[in-house]
Amino acid sequence: MSFNVDQIDLSMTDPTTGLYLTANVYYVDGVTDATDAPRPLSIGQLVMAICLQRAAELETQIVSMMETMNLTSAQLEAMTEIETEVVKWPDELVAAGLVARSLNNYRISSDNAAYPNKTYREALVDMGVIADGIRYVRVSGTPDAEDIMYDDFINALESKMDEKNSFSQQTMIELQSLTNKRDQSYDMISNILKSLNTVMTGIVNNT
Repeated sequence: MSFNVDQIDLSMTDPTTGLYLTANVYYVDGVTDATDAPRPLSIGQLVMAICLQRAAELETQIVSMMETMNLTSAQLEAMTEIETEVVKWPDELVAAGLVARSLNNYRISSDNAAYPNKTYREALVDMGVIADGIRYVRVSGTPDAEDIMYDDFINALESKMDEKNSFSQQTMIELQSLTNKRDQSYDMISNILKSLNTVMTGIVNNT
């Protein structure tokens, strides 16, 4: 925010010195009156304008950070859902005489905010858990280009979950810091308004 300062003649003199009194007024970019002319502000109004802009900037950052946290939370839910299902595969595949299962045959729950009804493979590729070419989780035998071995898959999944949890915790700390700064800006505005009201009340009572 940029602003300019000017002096205005108060059309009165100091009773002690006899000098004409002046006062500083401030003009802030984007702050205009009803005629679209720059609106002169007192120092209190200038501080409020600065605080309001700062609060608005912080609010934008907070909203963006909350959206990021919501996405991270939805991704963690998706990975937890996948892990809960895939952890059963070794026993099921052995019992069925199979060695691999396709990630394209399973889908994320429809109520997941990030990947509703997406296949496990689509979600896992998007989250960076597996490469785009991987199609199957293999529990035995020799893997090919489309396979990932079960143990490697679980390790990659849990590593990504740990990464997302750490990111979420750090984001929560940053979000709390931004929220505190925003609240401080609003508190300062409130205090200035109270002070201005006290001054105006005093002027009225003395007239």
